[in-house]
Amino acid sequence: MAGGVESSSQDGKKELTGTLYTVVVVALLIICCAESVGFSVYNKYIFSGPLKTPIFATATHQIACFLGAFMVMLCSPARFYKRTKINSSKVWMKIMLIPLAFAMNIGMNNLSLKFTTLALNQLIRSFSPVAIAITSFLIEGKMQSIPKIITLSCLVLGVIMGVATSPDFELLGFLICAGSLLGQSLGIVMTAFVMAKNSVKLQSFDVLLYATLPSLVILLPWSFALGEFEVLQKSVEAEGAFLITGLLLAGGALAFTYNLLCTVFIRLTSSVYYGVTGGFRCAIAIAISFVLFPQKATWMSLTGIIIAMTAFVANSYFTMTEKLKAQEAAATAKAISDKHASKIEEGGMPEDALDSEETTRLFKTK
Repeated sequence: MAGGVESSSQDGKKELTGTLYTVVVVALLIICCAESVGFSVYNKYIFSGPLKTPIFATATHQIACFLGAFMVMLCSPARFYKRTKINSSKVWMKIMLIPLAFAMNIGMNNLSLKFTTLALNQLIRSFSPVAIAITSFLIEGKMQSIPKIITLSCLVLGVIMGVATSPDFELLGFLICAGSLLGQSLGIVMTAFVMAKNSVKLQSFDVLLYATLPSLVILLPWSFALGEFEVLQKSVEAEGAFLITGLLLAGGALAFTYNLLCTVFIRLTSSVYYGVTGGFRCAIAIAISFVLFPQKATWMSLTGIIIAMTAFVANSYFTMTEKLKAQEAAATAKAISDKHASKIEEGGMPEDALDSEETTRLFKTK
């Protein structure tokens, strides 16, 4: 859920300069990526072993994220986080789409770890750029650039090769993970779509404050329907209440600190730069999964994984360059608008005039 704080990145950059800024950013990036991979490995471990209650565990992660965000709201300075107040019922209704998408995305993803390997889970999840591109086209009519279409095609080829030829393929796990992928793409596209004309800009901690507890309305009944409460009781009897409580607390801590560290990183840089690491994080998780868990692979499936991960990284790079160009165009437009407004105030130019050279450069940027 990290994101939505790009507007504050310049403030973060002003607080650190030179070598210290570089060191802090690189260190945060490494920690965020390591925690992202570690969280996936941790979930696979507990959901395949001592605590086979992925939906219930996801619910406790949400509670931990809410409590952590609440403490940040109370204790952090306003320059780091100030809660966005929601006064419109329409905005509240739109925000309530987030818990639904989250339950489908993260809940089904964690559930799939009971039935499939971590490598296949990550490989299927790497299909997300394709799913998002298709969903955004169907809902928003958004077209992809030629380079991105090529990388998405290679990604499709790699995922099909890797999944179809894997000795560990299991249909149930595949279907559940594919469902989580659909939830992710729908959540991203629909949230962007409904919030596009909304003046309220939510930060990551706003999302944690407003959307985590409502998600329990979906997650807890779902967990009960799957019989996880009985499984939890048996796990407590077999492993001990101390260990099970510790595992749930550790998962909650990982969930919140990951959001916290990503927020700090994005404040210092931009969400664009963190997004480009998705392919690397996925590739590292797959590599580690073969070391830590009993998984099988053929040369064909390994070739598919390599193709998919390469295409994923390339697509992330092209996405980053497109977003950076869009940000540059927006900054240029704002600079021209501000300059135009100042000249009008000074009486130096009529309201319907714009500097021709700057206008030409703006349209070239677009």
